[in-house]
Amino acid sequence: MDESLPELRKAVHELGGLQAASLDEPLSDLLPKVGKRADELLPKVPDLISDEAVSQTSRSLDQGVIPGCVGTACFAVGSNSGSERTFSYLILTHPAPEGRLSVQEYRTGGNGQPVQGAGAPNLQGSISAWVVFSSANQVESRFRYLDEQKTDGHNTLVIGFAQIPGSVESPGQILTDTQSVPMFLQGVAWIDQTDFSVVRLRIDLLAPPPEFPIQRQTASIRFGPVHIPALDLTLWLPQVVRVEMESRGRFFQEQHKYSKYRLYRARSRITLPPQ
Repeated sequence: MDESLPELRKAVHELGGLQAASLDEPLSDLLPKVGKRADELLPKVPDLISDEAVSQTSRSLDQGVIPGCVGTACFAVGSNSGSERTFSYLILTHPAPEGRLSVQEYRTGGNGQPVQGAGAPNLQGSISAWVVFSSANQVESRFRYLDEQKTDGHNTLVIGFAQIPGSVESPGQILTDTQSVPMFLQGVAWIDQTDFSVVRLRIDLLAPPPEFPIQRQTASIRFGPVHIPALDLTLWLPQVVRVEMESRGRFFQEQHKYSKYRLYRARSRITLPPQ
């Protein structure tokens, strides 16, 4: 986040179309508006379920990179493997201390059983990724105003952020089959100029955990309005998530597409033992 804008454009290809514009109000006035919007949206999220299509590909880094090229499209075409799967994606919310909301995510396969461990996609947490901008969490990060940009049909303000290790109360986690390591983040957010919703969010590791097999991980999340007819409620939820990761000499790509968000009501039946 501290790079010059030209260097930042090289590292974050989504910033290529930034417009030269000055900020009419200081960042110290803008962030409370973004925080207020985040505070309004998250508590409204009920228990939801959606259809999730996940595609995954991987290739060896030994294939090399096209000279002079920057970005994931620069990897030379070589042997790769891929898969496509569908899941039911559950979002369950619970009250948390100090008036906060806890959001948990689950995936189930076609058999209705939870998908965990080696069979699960690499990314979780996209539903609440923008809580880094909530009023309570802004003290955990540094922020930098970058510019204005037209993004996904929205006029947006572009803000960079980097979490401050030691200040993050509940950091994300990178999980493997044998360990769990705290994950501190940096990234870029595209904020709608009219209502201060997060339109798009790019998240990178602040630094690869030492002695950990993941060298790089980037997630790009596109959000949009979703109407829940059962509650006559419009929410702001993930539409498409793209993940890129380098680990153990391989480059992984993963894409999630969400559709048919709807209210989730658990159905259970209590049976009594015979007398």
